[in-house]
Amino acid sequence: MACAQAGDRDAYRAVLEDVGPLLLGWLRRWLADSPDLSDVYQDTLVHLHRARHTYDPSRPFEPWLFAIARHCAADHARRRRQRAWEVLMDEMPDVAAESDPDRRALADALRSLPRPQREAFSMLKLEGLSVGAAAERAGVTPGALKVRAHRAYKALKAILGGSGA
Repeated sequence: MACAQAGDRDAYRAVLEDVGPLLLGWLRRWLADSPDLSDVYQDTLVHLHRARHTYDPSRPFEPWLFAIARHCAADHARRRRQRAWEVLMDEMPDVAAESDPDRRALADALRSLPRPQREAFSMLKLEGLSVGAAAERAGVTPGALKVRAHRAYKALKAILGGSGA
């Protein structure tokens, strides 16, 4: 990599050819057989190219490379989670609003909640996910998800005028 940093095109090509299979294997563990695997792979190579000047030749290359790959995979997962959530929330209120007034009131109340609370309530109560699965999807700890859900329940109770504990 030191020669590639100095501008040697052949050395840079050799580095990319050497790390390609290693990088793909590592990304497969993060993304399984995701159709987005090639996108994350390409994104990692672009980030490697842009950050090549930051590599310190006196340190091991692989940890530096895998740190870039890990960040690219995490960014991809965050974007994917956000897109999935936006689609879910775009559809849910419309379905609820078409039926009885209680569902319409719930949909309106859900829209008034902050996004993290709405997400926690929807995953736990509407989708029926476990706390662990919902926390993983939201990218938070189970404890944090429980706090969000509790705040959502409390806010919905206040909005809808429910009784009970």
